[in-house]
Amino acid sequence: MSETAKKSLEQKQLEKANKKLKELEKFSFNDKKGLKKLYKDAFNEYSKWITNPEEYGYNAYYADVDNLFNKLMEEKKFTYDPSSDPLFQTYKDLYHNMGMRAMQNTLGAASALSGGYNSSAAQTSSQMAYKSYLDALGEKAGETYNSALDKYRFNQQDLLNRFSAARDMNNSGNEAYRLGTDIRNQQMNSAYNAFNDERDFQYGSFANDRNFYQNQGKNALNQINWQKEYALQKKLYKGK
Repeated sequence: MSETAKKSLEQKQLEKANKKLKELEKFSFNDKKGLKKLYKDAFNEYSKWITNPEEYGYNAYYADVDNLFNKLMEEKKFTYDPSSDPLFQTYKDLYHNMGMRAMQNTLGAASALSGGYNSSAAQTSSQMAYKSYLDALGEKAGETYNSALDKYRFNQQDLLNRFSAARDMNNSGNEAYRLGTDIRNQQMNSAYNAFNDERDFQYGSFANDRNFYQNQGKNALNQINWQKEYALQKKLYKGK
């Protein structure tokens, strides 16, 4: 191959290298897979999710839990007052009336036997008849006490059950929200890693190409300069 041809080939290599380097002046990411958009969408979804937790079920039943907890804390110890118990008062009126009738009937029967005179024995008998109903009322007082206690315990257990149910529902909702947060965070990280890996890969290819053509251009230029120097020295040598 002639020296002129060599120069021509190296000049072409230099021109090609310079042309490629001009194209490679600035890295440009080619998002043909749409990875940047996927990451942006995942980021926006995650941001929306963590910014508005209540909108997605976090602490959905907190108000109920708080309200029922306060009611449990405010619950007073059981006490019983017959005078304020409507059921006992009903029994009291009933047994009082029944006792009064029994007392009057006993007095009436004793008066008829004694010719219309009320003896001390008749008085005692009538009082005993009345007292028997008072004793029966005392037994009813025990029943109404137990009834009130059962009602108190039922209401207390019902309140505790409603509190437990609200707490469990709130905890379940919060756990579902936390799971949703983890899923969206993983999706966002996966999308970012895919985007970042593709960008790094493309930049690596870009850097390799740029280094290749820089070296090619440098080698071609060195060769051209050497050939020029060689030609000059040869011409000078022939001129002697």
